[in-house]
Amino acid sequence: MASDAALSVSRADSLRLALIAASSGFGQSALLALVPIVTERTGLASPQIGAVAFLGAAVFLVAAPLWGHHGAAWRIRPFFAGLACLMIAGQGLFLGALYVGVPAAALGLLLVSRLLYSVGAAGVMPHAQAAIVQRSVAERRPAALANLSAGLNVGRIAGSLVTLGAGAGVIVPVVMMVVSPVLLLCAPNLPAAPAVGKKGETSSRRADIRRVLPLLAVGFALTFGFGQIQLVLGLFLQHRFGLDAIAAAGLGGATYAAVAVAMIATQILLVPRLAFKLGRNMRWGVAGFALGCLAIILAPLPWLVPAAAVWAGIGLAVATPAYTACLSQRVTAHRQAGAAGWLASTHAAGQGLGALCGGAAFALSPELPFAMAVGIAIATCLALLRLDDRAEDEMPRDEVSRDHGAAP
Repeated sequence: MASDAALSVSRADSLRLALIAASSGFGQSALLALVPIVTERTGLASPQIGAVAFLGAAVFLVAAPLWGHHGAAWRIRPFFAGLACLMIAGQGLFLGALYVGVPAAALGLLLVSRLLYSVGAAGVMPHAQAAIVQRSVAERRPAALANLSAGLNVGRIAGSLVTLGAGAGVIVPVVMMVVSPVLLLCAPNLPAAPAVGKKGETSSRRADIRRVLPLLAVGFALTFGFGQIQLVLGLFLQHRFGLDAIAAAGLGGATYAAVAVAMIATQILLVPRLAFKLGRNMRWGVAGFALGCLAIILAPLPWLVPAAAVWAGIGLAVATPAYTACLSQRVTAHRQAGAAGWLASTHAAGQGLGALCGGAAFALSPELPFAMAVGIAIATCLALLRLDDRAEDEMPRDEVSRDHGAAP
């Protein structure tokens, strides 16, 4: 019988994986923070910068599942070293684009930069998540996955603040972007996932897909709703309370920071203390997100909007590790990275489509994006009422054996 100690990722390895996730989050948000500098240095217009960002998102959507399905045969440390090389090469081309001096050449360098960086970054979270799931007992997975998510959010906050280093020269924040993937070299030297034979692989893959689709739908629904809010919150504050653009942007930025800090604190302090009842935790989290979005609509004073947004973020922070852990229990061990890749791709798609639809909805009514988020969350919560909290019933037989030591 396998012991908990043998199955669990050590605390040091967990912290290393969280640091790797932070590197990925840093690169994602730092590019957005540096857009004004990029446009000034390259002479490119915002539609061209938007095309570069779109290419990165499109490549990520495709590459995350591919890395998840085809990267599991490698040891973790060499695999992340390869991803780091791709990401550093991409960021190096980004640096070159700022100094080439010809807009057309700068655009070409930025496109290749996003291509290389996104291909590398797409493999980070799926394999960091799989490394945790494959080596942890079921009861400890939500807490470990919450720490990984917290690392990603810490990186995103740091990336959004990267422009503070521009006071010492433009080169400082850009160099920080170039060297940040070096953190991937801190990966623990864990073995590759166990090999699996071809017999029954196709039918097993189909069964895995059927099991994870409901959880992928939950992830898409929540990121879609959150993506709407992120795009229009500042505009909502300006319209609802008559704030000028500067005041609305300032309050919106402070709100985003407060939400991120609250989510990190929840993932580190609260989630590990919750009972191992994934269905219940998902429902609590989704319900909290719905209540927070509704409170934004009903807020009579500007300062109540950040408080409501923080409540919605806490709900997300509770729900995300729960449905991620539940998804991991519905697939066989050697397909954990593949499932994580699909989840990462689903999150990216939900975030992007949410932003797109949120902008269109706001044009119809400033409250509509938040009302849509409430409706989606309520529908998701009702659908989750059918989810059985008994985790073993959701697990393939080999997962039950690994977590509990029972013979299949």
